[in-house]
Amino acid sequence: MSLDLPAAPATKDAKSQSEWRHAVRRALLGWRSALDAATHHSLSNQIRAHFTAFLESRAGATVAFYWPIQNEIDLRPVIETHLRAGGTAALPVVPGKDQPMVFHDWTPETKMAPGFARIPEPQDTDPVAVDVLLAPLVGFDSAGYRLGYGGGFFDRTLAAVKRRPLVVGIGFDATRLGTILPHEYDVPVDVIITDRGIQMLGDSLIAAEDKTDVSSSPCHLSS
Repeated sequence: MSLDLPAAPATKDAKSQSEWRHAVRRALLGWRSALDAATHHSLSNQIRAHFTAFLESRAGATVAFYWPIQNEIDLRPVIETHLRAGGTAALPVVPGKDQPMVFHDWTPETKMAPGFARIPEPQDTDPVAVDVLLAPLVGFDSAGYRLGYGGGFFDRTLAAVKRRPLVVGIGFDATRLGTILPHEYDVPVDVIITDRGIQMLGDSLIAAEDKTDVSSSPCHLSS
């Protein structure tokens, strides 16, 4: 599955690269929104299967996931299985524009209400420390740099943490790019999960709850 995307800029100036990223983001979001239901369902099932396998060695982890929007992969069935296995789940709450996200406990019974950008957020639940953080991928490259929606929430959140969680990018393999021309302060993910499988980067083979700094004070991903 190949996509017709804008060519990378010939120059390295920040303006040209930023305009290219915006154009690529629009093209990738357009492709995703146009996926027919059968293809989306088939690819999503493959991703959910790989994600399920990934969590098998992390049954006790607190997994921060995302509420699916704009035809993203819906991981709630896997998260609910993780909860039944004894794990914990969390969803982001955005305190405001240009603020890092805070993750709050979530179960299927949690009361939800529209939050930032009208995305549902948990109500009346406590902030929790996060072991595994899922990041939806609009696009990505093999070095682990992700193209998101352009709001910078994930990078701001990771910059604010005292103990970095294991960051897992989730997306369709068709949106893999040669490079996203990352900014200087972009933070790569540790693991990439697509319909083609699981790609581990760096020391991410170590389960988050097994890392040596797990005994440090909990971080609720806020400043």
